[in-house]
Amino acid sequence: MSSLVQRLLTAAVLVPIVVWLVMYSPDKVFVSVLSIIAVIAGYEWAALSGLKRKSNRYILALTVLIFAHGLTFLDEAILYSLFYASLVFWLVVIALIIVKPQFLLDIKIQHNMMLILGHLVIGLTFISLYQIRLGFMQGPSLLMYLLLLIWIADSGAYFAGRAFGQHKLSPLISPGKSLEGVAGGLLACLLFSLFAIDYFSIENNVIFIIMSIFIAVVSVFGDLFESLMKRRANVKDSGSILPGHGGILDRIDSLIAAAPVFIACALITQVFA
Repeated sequence: MSSLVQRLLTAAVLVPIVVWLVMYSPDKVFVSVLSIIAVIAGYEWAALSGLKRKSNRYILALTVLIFAHGLTFLDEAILYSLFYASLVFWLVVIALIIVKPQFLLDIKIQHNMMLILGHLVIGLTFISLYQIRLGFMQGPSLLMYLLLLIWIADSGAYFAGRAFGQHKLSPLISPGKSLEGVAGGLLACLLFSLFAIDYFSIENNVIFIIMSIFIAVVSVFGDLFESLMKRRANVKDSGSILPGHGGILDRIDSLIAAAPVFIACALITQVFA
């Protein structure tokens, strides 16, 4: 069975499950599945960080889960500060990927720093998805919108890249991505955001559209960030749990950047009534 067929079959199974989890599942079920995702992502990050023994990977996965759930008990002001800090972090990462990709590939990062980074990246992804669904008015719909935005950006980039791709976005990190593909994905996201305006209670339509495009851009660099981690570890995929797709980190790579930045932007703009 070809990789493409495997990807399509896996997506056909996963998409309805994800829609149900986001839109209709009880909160406890949603949080439980989110916890499982965090554990697997933590295990995969441990492998990317160079932990050889499976027991050590399991320990890291457990500490990532504990850290992620610990974030749910933080004071609101502290939690919001983390989202703002995450926005700054991802802006710096985006700038470095654009300007200094070779530096990111070559820089030596201490083992402990890699493990701390994994806790922060996965933990903030967990708390971001948790907060969007449980902490916002129209939370399930907003989270579904975020996921659809990312999927549309990815699919639009894929098809536009295949049709028109000439100029590489980041050849050192991900040779398959093109500027034309990204432009196609962003155009698709623009059209989607225009259709979505009437669905939400929005204070400012223009801000909503700009924010949507910005989140789509950030999601592209979340993907590139995970590709960077895999290149540093010299592996093709973060895992093999999803046939044709790789690991959990390979599936949530865009979300690790887009989710916390989405909340930060929502808090700054107050775009949602």
